[in-house]
Amino acid sequence: MKRYRLKMSICGVFLALFVALGVFLCVWCFGANYAEFDKNARAEAALPDLSDGFVPQGLCEWPSGGATSGYTVAVSGYYSKAPSRVYLLGGEKQGFFTVERDGKALTTHFGGIAATENYLYLTSGNEIVRVSVAEAAAAAETGASVKVHDGFDAGMGLAFCSVSEGKLYVGEFYRAGNYETEESHHIEHAGEKNRALVYRYALADTAERIVESETPEAVFSVRGLVQGIAVGGGEVYFSCSWGLADSTIERHATPASPIGNIKVNGADVPLYFFGKETLRASRAVPCMSEGVFLKDGRLHVLFESACNKYKNFVRRRTKEIMSLPPEFFA
Repeated sequence: MKRYRLKMSICGVFLALFVALGVFLCVWCFGANYAEFDKNARAEAALPDLSDGFVPQGLCEWPSGGATSGYTVAVSGYYSKAPSRVYLLGGEKQGFFTVERDGKALTTHFGGIAATENYLYLTSGNEIVRVSVAEAAAAAETGASVKVHDGFDAGMGLAFCSVSEGKLYVGEFYRAGNYETEESHHIEHAGEKNRALVYRYALADTAERIVESETPEAVFSVRGLVQGIAVGGGEVYFSCSWGLADSTIERHATPASPIGNIKVNGADVPLYFFGKETLRASRAVPCMSEGVFLKDGRLHVLFESACNKYKNFVRRRTKEIMSLPPEFFA
């Protein structure tokens, strides 16, 4: 009899744990509520080839002039067993191209992407590389490859990039345990500690060179988990995410003055700190937000949650590029 009661007690415990786990999973998977996001967000374009293995990472506005007409958005990303791609989207029009260097197709994450009228910039490991916009647009018509025009090593792992008002921004991703950054990049200020950096360069954008100097003109100390950056109107937006948890998009004012200097390439560079003093708004959005850019006051946001790699585990699959109005961040 005692053995029977023991067995029943054990079964009861396992049943209770099973029910609790079921309730938790139901709440986790189906209880995600983004009322303000859903109220304000507008779908801009469907993400391509998610069911074929494409994992979207970077996002930027595509130049509108000359040979690039017909496309409005560029999306960069990777495949697990194929060359990385850049997709060009515009209404019903869609194309893609791969990027080649020294006769080999690049297979990096292409986490960051930015464009000017003449060149497309991509993050590839520690490098920022670029290709011709005209050549890219032509290659996208047939899915061809484009050769790297040139590039340079920023001296840190690059996860995202952006171009705004003649400046090129490139930054690293930090997460404790698996995406560590150099100790010299861990900056303390006013009781806060950031562990990642963003470099700002004066953009040259000529055939001969990418930037005026490969030593940045300014360095930003930023929080961890930043996946994308958008700069405009004296403000900076950070897209922050990791795994299945809700993403966060932060709106910051540009710091009025540096907190000091930091050594880069042996030179003293002004260091600016983004934290509580600069934060103007922080908004929860669905999981796995990635690249962002600003257009007509709206923040366009890319998500990777609907790709094959993650879609069976996420709380919400976001299959489109979404845009958010300024009032969402008021």
